[in-house]
Amino acid sequence: MTDASPPRLPQATQFPQATGPEPTCPSCGTPNPPDASFCEACGAGLAPGQQGAGASPAAYGGVVSPATPQTAPTGEESPLDVGWTGPVPSTATGPAQPTGAEAQPCQSCGEGHYVDGYCDHCGSPPPDPRNHFAESPAPWVGGVCDIGRRHARNEDAMALTATEAPGSRAVLVVCDGVSMATDSHIASLAAARAARAVLDQPLPRGAGTRDAWEAAAARALTTAVATANDAVRSAVEGEQENPPSCTIAAAVIEDGAVVTGNVGDSRVYWLPDRPELPPRQLGRDDSYAHEQMLAGVPRDAAENGPHAHSITRWLGTDAPDDLTPHLTTLAADDTTAGWLLVCSDGLWNYCSAAADMRVLVHNMVTEAGPDPTPTAVAQALVDFANEQGGRDNITVALARLGGQGSQETTGAEAAPQEGDPIHG
Repeated sequence: MTDASPPRLPQATQFPQATGPEPTCPSCGTPNPPDASFCEACGAGLAPGQQGAGASPAAYGGVVSPATPQTAPTGEESPLDVGWTGPVPSTATGPAQPTGAEAQPCQSCGEGHYVDGYCDHCGSPPPDPRNHFAESPAPWVGGVCDIGRRHARNEDAMALTATEAPGSRAVLVVCDGVSMATDSHIASLAAARAARAVLDQPLPRGAGTRDAWEAAAARALTTAVATANDAVRSAVEGEQENPPSCTIAAAVIEDGAVVTGNVGDSRVYWLPDRPELPPRQLGRDDSYAHEQMLAGVPRDAAENGPHAHSITRWLGTDAPDDLTPHLTTLAADDTTAGWLLVCSDGLWNYCSAAADMRVLVHNMVTEAGPDPTPTAVAQALVDFANEQGGRDNITVALARLGGQGSQETTGAEAAPQEGDPIHG
């Protein structure tokens, strides 16, 4: 039952009457009566007798001043404010926000401009920067992450790093938030950044051989997945019925060699330029559709069935115990050039088989113009997915390589491709 009686106000603290010399204002130096609480000249707060030689903090129970200094908003200071010492110009105030034609045009109505956080014509807020963003850490590595056309928010995430020289060193990470879970956009971003932080560290080379580096990269990918899983678990506090979760696919490139890993149904493709070399999906999906394909169901039927996108492994609080990534190694080959593609199912929904994906990527390279950058090709692939309906968030990360070709799968069998024998 609510108490309708007026609230009791706290009683003012009673301070003992001090005696001694007149206190001098610490702000302006004006002498004041011994019992004054405020300076009569400038209004600064005073502890009665506190400034005099005959008083001590112990006389007031250890309280230095019964008045608490307060600061009004810049430009609204007043002598009535406790502790006011005159207007103080602010140095922290940034430049004035642009207005009128100088402000960013509204993407909702196309007529107004964003002023003070909203469109001055229709009132819409500006779009979330995460709805569409691109990264290009080096000319040979780039990616685009896009909300698509059907979702209210982008639950994909991407994290890239690369050194300047082509093929020298790069990390590509793509995470796809599970749409049926709560706050999966938080999960995917936390996982992508955590994995990148692990994989961006220098890898030990042991005896200095290629095999030693590949083994170190495989261990780093396994650690990165575990670290990403911890990041997802820590991303949201408290228990939830459907805790945040996501998939992960990642690749580490160094001196022309590549090691990849994935958990869930985000994918890594190797797409060599030479037509006689087979394109491959590296690793395998953790999904119901993949299990059906292993059982002999054709790809089109398995990937378009009612449970096609039900995943069997993921990152998060309720993740399975075994999160060992499916690991694949690509050895360097100076005679072969191609594209390494890491993507979410927002792209491969419309082009799943590796052979088809190679044709699509090469077509997008042509559309992107002469000497296209990976970021431009990634944007063309995102546009393609949106043109097909954009029913999911879309993330595409690409590395242009000049020396990959042979491959060796470790830790898990590569996903079956069109024409490949199906193993039970």
